[in-house]
Amino acid sequence: MSTRTIPREIPGSGSLAVTAGAPAAAFDRPAPPGGWAWLALSDGVSALVVLSLTSNLVPRVSSLGGSIADNVVFVVICFAALAVGALSKRLYPRSRRHIGPKPADDLTLLEASVATGALVTFALGALVPRLLHGPLAPGPVAVAFGGCAVALPLARAAVTGIRGHSTLRPARVVVVGTGTIAADVGARLSRSRHVELVGFVDDDPVPGHPVLGSLDDLPRLCRSHQVDRVVVAFSRSHPARATDILRSLLGSVAVDVVPRYFELTGWQATLEDLDGLAVISLDGGGPGRAGRLAKRAFDLFGAAAGLLVLAPVLLVALVAIKATSPGPVLFRQGRIGRGRRPFEILKLRTMREPDPSEVPGPPCHGPRPLTERPEVDRRVTTVGRVLRRFGIDELPQLVNVLRGEMSLVGPRPFVPEECTALPPWVERRFDIRPGMTGLWQVCGQHDLRLDELCRLDCQYVTSWSFATDIRILARTPGRLLRGGGGDAAR
Repeated sequence: MSTRTIPREIPGSGSLAVTAGAPAAAFDRPAPPGGWAWLALSDGVSALVVLSLTSNLVPRVSSLGGSIADNVVFVVICFAALAVGALSKRLYPRSRRHIGPKPADDLTLLEASVATGALVTFALGALVPRLLHGPLAPGPVAVAFGGCAVALPLARAAVTGIRGHSTLRPARVVVVGTGTIAADVGARLSRSRHVELVGFVDDDPVPGHPVLGSLDDLPRLCRSHQVDRVVVAFSRSHPARATDILRSLLGSVAVDVVPRYFELTGWQATLEDLDGLAVISLDGGGPGRAGRLAKRAFDLFGAAAGLLVLAPVLLVALVAIKATSPGPVLFRQGRIGRGRRPFEILKLRTMREPDPSEVPGPPCHGPRPLTERPEVDRRVTTVGRVLRRFGIDELPQLVNVLRGEMSLVGPRPFVPEECTALPPWVERRFDIRPGMTGLWQVCGQHDLRLDELCRLDCQYVTSWSFATDIRILARTPGRLLRGGGGDAAR
């Protein structure tokens, strides 16, 4: 019987995965989707396609190149270097740990693997020029690995999407514990199409929270329900007893543990060894001056490129708004930015002006859902619903980014009335510019409570990195396509 060993890691939004090795044939059930073999196959095929096209279409693959043999050697060298990069980053074993796999989960590792592969290729070209009939020309290598950096993530997204909508069984998950945190974990699991939430177990469940049984029943439930993973939320059971029962599952079921201080952890938290004791290491501190300058440069480039590429979409949206409802095409609203400085956010107008007979509802003092009040929802135009559905109404905020009022990624831009009663620990969210997208969007957006949203904002500020920004940007389109675009603006 082969054994899968899943490394310990901190997956998305602050839950600590302490995932044990699990026999592949445990409980005689099919493996859930998201296996590393499909990702490896996707990477291999897309890399071979890119490398083959480069060797045949880009001139001077090597300084003496041009023959079929030179092209084959070029493809083999580059492909082997990519494999070395993937192995050095432990790319494929990491994919097993994800509860609800997403294309952006290992994006930074994948790009790091491609970059490592490029460096290995240049090193091989310098060390063994005779094998290549001359030194490798840098241009074709740059084109080849640049193409792989784009093609491999796109292929992974396609494979993950196809497998997610296929007939393969999703991962079956049981949550240990009841209460607010367990319910929140259950809600997050239920939003993933890769997960089937089987239910909850607890010795002393919160009144009104249904459970499958007690902790003693957990091993039997895992067998009878063909459970793939157990997520341990906060339970009122004694930790020593829970540990003994969970230890009996190791080797059969993957186990993920929500840490006690999950509010402090983030994507950049790591597990460290303290003389045999695993501790969560939090590398505190937001970006320094150099980091802020680099982030601002990235924002300027991204916003300018976004406006250039998306100009046709914006033009069509502007014409559609003007042709279907009276009023300005842009909606301006006061928001609170960095250092609590007010600014005017720009959006495409998605609502008609209110009729005098419509009575406004009570003021909102928290993050507002897409359909916050019936009278507001009735004012959304047909074109506006389409724009909100795909987040197109947010595109004018690229101008706010160019002005320096916003960032591509950052905390949610609050309206002034949402900032009246925030606790002191939330002030850190105002240390950096608010973002067009952020942890608050890709981790739930309108499904989040105010305290959850503020926690995610502060988590982003204290653990900012370029890798985090890239991962959030990569996850945003998927969130929008699942219906996460827009808030209750016009």
